[in-house]
Amino acid sequence: MQVSWSDKDMFALLDFIDSHKATTGDGLNFKAPFWNACAASLMLANPEKGGPKTPKSCKEKWKRVRDTYVVIDHLSHSSGFAYSLKSGADISVANENSWDGYVKVHKDAAPYKNKGWLFYDRMSALIPSKCKGLN
Repeated sequence: MQVSWSDKDMFALLDFIDSHKATTGDGLNFKAPFWNACAASLMLANPEKGGPKTPKSCKEKWKRVRDTYVVIDHLSHSSGFAYSLKSGADISVANENSWDGYVKVHKDAAPYKNKGWLFYDRMSALIPSKCKGLN
């Protein structure tokens, strides 16, 4: 069965990471024993969606979530667009051309044109913003 992640599963993953972040350095790079414990914890939490969460799937999901956080953090702090959890970059006809130019350079931001990312606030608490400037 393919691993799939519901919002509840994602919050369980982030809660586990938050409760163990003191065991790592600033980069939140966890070792294999951490991911084994994480997968076991998520199994106890009774995953809401998809197959069992394995140590590998937890680690890969964390990498994707961190990558998405970097995209959203840049969009919210350095893009010049107003970002909200409800409306994303809230692009309308008036700022469509600016958005098109931004997305040519920041392709991963495209899904957040008019849709926010549910996990941004939770990730902001885990990872401090590093955005500087406009590039």
